[in-house]
Amino acid sequence: MRSTEHAATVDFVERSLHADLRLEHVAAHVGYSPYHLHRSFRRAFGLTLHTYVRRRRLTEAARALADTSDPVLDIALRHGFRGQQSFTSAFSASYGVPPATWRRTRPFFPLLLPYRFPASEWELGRATGGFGITDRASVDLLLPLSLAAVDMLPTLDVDQHAADLSTRCDSHRVLVARDEGPGGRGAAAVIIDPATGHIDYLAVHPLARATSALPALLHTARAHHPRLSVTTFREGDKADLGHRRTLAALGFRPGRLRVEFGYPTQLLRLDTSGAPL
Repeated sequence: MRSTEHAATVDFVERSLHADLRLEHVAAHVGYSPYHLHRSFRRAFGLTLHTYVRRRRLTEAARALADTSDPVLDIALRHGFRGQQSFTSAFSASYGVPPATWRRTRPFFPLLLPYRFPASEWELGRATGGFGITDRASVDLLLPLSLAAVDMLPTLDVDQHAADLSTRCDSHRVLVARDEGPGGRGAAAVIIDPATGHIDYLAVHPLARATSALPALLHTARAHHPRLSVTTFREGDKADLGHRRTLAALGFRPGRLRVEFGYPTQLLRLDTSGAPL
């Protein structure tokens, strides 16, 4: 499938988020077999169409919980769940607490925002010329990357996040992986505490997760900070789309458990044996 067809698929899903979005129905709409659509969607985004739909529905249901006083059952049915029990089970697995408890105690944050990208970004997954690493970045560059890669971040309050990025850009080391093709699109970024080597911020564009962007970025980071560390999802967290596994494959090993912004996470430390990223 071409990037325009992936964009059209996502647009159809977003317009039909509360309707029948079984793989067979979406495939019939876009003109491909269910098998081909499943493989192509997963190859492009790193997650299945089913996972995309489920996480988008949970995100919009969480928004409704935060913004309205509608009964939980009404929200569940409106967002494609068969009943309150199935919704509560899915919501609790991804957000950590049942819907009613979350509504009383937590601010809204998204599990997944729509995969609607500018035309230039659709080429990130096809980058063949490698990635250049730069230490120049601004909030205007990093915030859109955060919103594209929101599923990497356990929580995201946009205003607070923008303020944190501004502060850290002034006091920390910032490294950005850019596609070396025309335009130099930002594919991944880290912000590192220069005193400790802890990665305070890590984001990879969804379309660049199957590329060499993250290994190239961390290879450069390790040259400056041999004892890198980062926090990520705890093992088994249903909100994790595979980021913990990716970090483990790059040499990060489990450390102590932590809680950040009220969310359970775990510290990972880079293996210092010298194995290549």
